[in-house]
Amino acid sequence: MRYQIRCKSLLLQKALEEFLKDYIFEDGKIISDTKGDIVIGRDIKKPFSKSSLLIQLEKVENRFSIKNFNKLANETKYPKNDIKQVKTTTKNITFEQKLDKLIDNFTKQLKKLIKEEYGKK
Repeated sequence: MRYQIRCKSLLLQKALEEFLKDYIFEDGKIISDTKGDIVIGRDIKKPFSKSSLLIQLEKVENRFSIKNFNKLANETKYPKNDIKQVKTTTKNITFEQKLDKLIDNFTKQLKKLIKEEYGKK
């Protein structure tokens, strides 16, 4: 988890900086009280404690991960002209088969990402 904090409210800015001091980086997702990647009041409910903030941020990160995974899977898995065919064939697949396929694809993508990241070092 890497974040930047940009709040209009000085009190909120300082509280977030104190709670997230180990997670603040210049290239992180923007946490703001007006607009940004993560918005206080929309994505993070007030009032919050340090532990509730971290829990809420973890949930937001999970949503980002799922969205990014779905986007990546859609972009790399099927060419645009094959999507119609894929949709018709998935209607006959059971929920368990769809879930197994999604987990398998996620596992492959995760392994690939880990190999790319740690293979460099």
